[in-house]
Amino acid sequence: MRGFSIASLVLGYFLVGGGLFAGLSVVAVLEPSAIVAYLLLAAGAFAGGFVAARTSHGSTIIEPTLGAIAVVGTVVGIAAGTSVGETAWAVAADEPGRFVGSVGTTSVVGALLGAFVGERVFGEAATRSWLPWIPYAALSVFGGCLLGTLATFMFVSAEIPEPEIIDDVVQPFTGYARQATLLLAGIAAGCAVAGIAVGASARVRPLVAAAVGGALGVAGFFALAARTGTDREVLTVVGLAAAGGLTTAIASELGWAVVGKRGAA
Repeated sequence: MRGFSIASLVLGYFLVGGGLFAGLSVVAVLEPSAIVAYLLLAAGAFAGGFVAARTSHGSTIIEPTLGAIAVVGTVVGIAAGTSVGETAWAVAADEPGRFVGSVGTTSVVGALLGAFVGERVFGEAATRSWLPWIPYAALSVFGGCLLGTLATFMFVSAEIPEPEIIDDVVQPFTGYARQATLLLAGIAAGCAVAGIAVGASARVRPLVAAAVGGALGVAGFFALAARTGTDREVLTVVGLAAAGGLTTAIASELGWAVVGKRGAA
């Protein structure tokens, strides 16, 4: 496992999660057949694994593969730990089991193929330019927003968040203030952890890239989830994106100072 690192594993976790979330968003919009839906999820995992191959310092296939397994494990754990998930497993244990198995296999295979292709195309050396870290940070923060939110709800309230909480963030006082607060806390946690992983994995100081990428990742999360329309809603998302970019940038500095700088030397 030459070049393996915990930072790259964490970053791969968020990258694969971001790719899967993007694929799931496309599935939600297109509502395709089951086969096409799984192919879209595999394409998202492939993209996450491919990017992970560019962020790791050495052999990268193991990191995105473990990241994909961790993403699936997170989703299963969250579902099992909520009242809705427990009911689903109790009423129809076979159906959720088959679904999780199919999604898990699709995700792991997609991430593995993406990492393999990325490593073969670009080689094992991680990029030394800071510009590619803008989309890398954006995709990792994008995944961190979702995974951080789900984890926060699981540990704090053992509930699955209502879709309307997104509206309460961009349109305050719609009746989901408590859940909206948990949503923002989850997004902040996702930005912070993803930022640390970015800083620890980069071969060059990624401060600017983390700020821009973090803002884009948060903006993308709300753009897909909230479907904002009014000027006030757009301005709210812009403000949240700026805060997310700042959080990611500060966290990346921590990761760079503690780990990344030594690896780049």
